[in-house]
Amino acid sequence: MTQTADLFAAATPASPAVHRSAPQALKAGGVPPTPQIAGGGRVSQLWYAAVFPELIDAAHSAAVLQRLCLHAQTFTSLVSIEPPNALLLEIKGSLKLFGPLERLHADIDACWRRLALQVNSAAAPSTLAALWLARGGAHTGNPAGSRPVVIDDLGTLSGRLARLPIACTAWDTERLRTLNAMGVTRMGELLRLPRAGLARRLGAATVRDLDIALGRQFAPRRTFVPRARFRARCDFEEEIENVAYMEKALEPLIACCAQFLRERQAGVQALRLRLKHRAGTTTCMHAGLADITGERRRLTDVLTQKLGRLELRAPVKGMELISGSLQPLSAASLDVFAGLTGTGGRDTAPQLVERLRARLGEDAVYGVASIPEHRPEAAWRRVHELSMATASRMGEKMTGSRVDDGMPRPVWLLDVPLPLAHDWVLGQGPERIESGWWDGRGVARDYYVARRVCGTRRSQGPKLWVFQERRSKRWYVHGVFA
Repeated sequence: MTQTADLFAAATPASPAVHRSAPQALKAGGVPPTPQIAGGGRVSQLWYAAVFPELIDAAHSAAVLQRLCLHAQTFTSLVSIEPPNALLLEIKGSLKLFGPLERLHADIDACWRRLALQVNSAAAPSTLAALWLARGGAHTGNPAGSRPVVIDDLGTLSGRLARLPIACTAWDTERLRTLNAMGVTRMGELLRLPRAGLARRLGAATVRDLDIALGRQFAPRRTFVPRARFRARCDFEEEIENVAYMEKALEPLIACCAQFLRERQAGVQALRLRLKHRAGTTTCMHAGLADITGERRRLTDVLTQKLGRLELRAPVKGMELISGSLQPLSAASLDVFAGLTGTGGRDTAPQLVERLRARLGEDAVYGVASIPEHRPEAAWRRVHELSMATASRMGEKMTGSRVDDGMPRPVWLLDVPLPLAHDWVLGQGPERIESGWWDGRGVARDYYVARRVCGTRRSQGPKLWVFQERRSKRWYVHGVFA
């Protein structure tokens, strides 16, 4: 009779049966149990799992879970997201600060209740055990918020897991269907199956999950790291009614922000200023930067430009400065005058863009990205992010832009081609463009470079880019050369 390894068996170094069966399991495709902390030993980890049944939509739940991690980090720094609707907290090290396990568990549950969230929770010595036990509350019909399962002893862990339905594992449909066909509906029935046969039929990952759940094998978790931001506020002794005084009061906050970014070798691309009034809603002001920066002068410049256009509807009694998410700084420094003089001027190209956006609006200043498309009006798109190096290369390319047959292209295109109503003289051409039949906006045009006739001097008129529509034989002007 061949001896098989029972998953209930304690995997300790002193167990000779485990050592004899491990090579046999490996030959059969199984995974031998890792002899670490099984069998009622003292646990080195303790995990709290929270499952939120209300989080169904994947895109929405991902954002909610990230916000919930910030609340969970008041209890422990080791918080991990388990998609689609669960959190895992390592709370072994938090017991000294927050009291016994039952009290800590109750405090975390109370945090979710204050946020008006339904939750099924459990605590166990392993990640998967805590997660499966928390899911078990929903699968067994226990309402969210009912008395949670709390286990801190490895010796009783397998017995508690044995009562759970297989669906608590959230394994893929094929594995669950195979187990159902085998008549396995509970974890206890699964744990009594031979390891080698289980690995052969359901894969080594199944046996590994069971070892992790029973505390025989550790499983590294990716810890949630919140995005670092600068946030500081200042309350005034007297209310400020003048924008000039407010710019002066803002200087210490900007200095703190610049120091915060310098210490982290990081920069930001957005700032938000909130002005608090004695009554009424808070005034919010958003300032965007052309590229990532941590320079105090540039942060001051863009905020003062925004404040200069602001009309205060009420006196301000306090302000709060909030940065966007921190991003690594680039070593490149582009200067708008560097190419002409070889030395940097006071204002850089990104600063010029920031000033224009502060005065004209965020959407009034944009970049242009090329698209591989033959139709001129569809060969570009607007982009909010401005890359000066890309713009420089694109400008050089378009200034001397020529297609394969030597035809030049203008930089200035009209939004809509206009009928050609003046006298003109054809020059270079034609360049035939026939494309777009697949999207219902097809064109069939012959393009020429033309000169507009000014009086009797034909060669001195503006240089135009014109085309003849091949179907209607009508002439249009589409661009103007510099």
